[in-house]
Amino acid sequence: MKIPNDVEIMTKAYLIDKGGICGQSCLAVIEGISIKEVLENWDDLGMEFKGWSGWKQLREYLEKRGHKIKLLRKDNWSDFEKEDYCILRIQWIGDGDNKEKPFYGWGHWSKASAYTHFVVVHDNQFYCNEEGLFEINKLEEYLEGAVITSIMRCSQDALE
Repeated sequence: MKIPNDVEIMTKAYLIDKGGICGQSCLAVIEGISIKEVLENWDDLGMEFKGWSGWKQLREYLEKRGHKIKLLRKDNWSDFEKEDYCILRIQWIGDGDNKEKPFYGWGHWSKASAYTHFVVVHDNQFYCNEEGLFEINKLEEYLEGAVITSIMRCSQDALE
């Protein structure tokens, strides 16, 4: 997995409350380019970056760049080819009583959505722009206090 050469500087530059560059970091890993180049492509595609990205925006970017996408069931996400990339949408769980979707322990769904994160999985590894590169067997430990809510597979044969 090729880690973007500008991940440290871009993560610090875009580390804001309720936002960040994690989605663009995943895209940079998938395309083997820098995060800066992803943001330039983002702009060239006519997409607006507000300091954070949603699930649909990541999918739109990949499709516009010619990638084939397939959404996977969260209970069957490990069923992908080693050469594929998967973006996992991670939801951190709050302290509130309602741990069910869409609140996930937060007072309101919009508050919950501010506590999401994207990581990318490839070749038996996963990558988080804030924490680094890990073997896939460390994912369960990483997810302590969180759940995977969505999985997007990106591959050349995803639609076949």
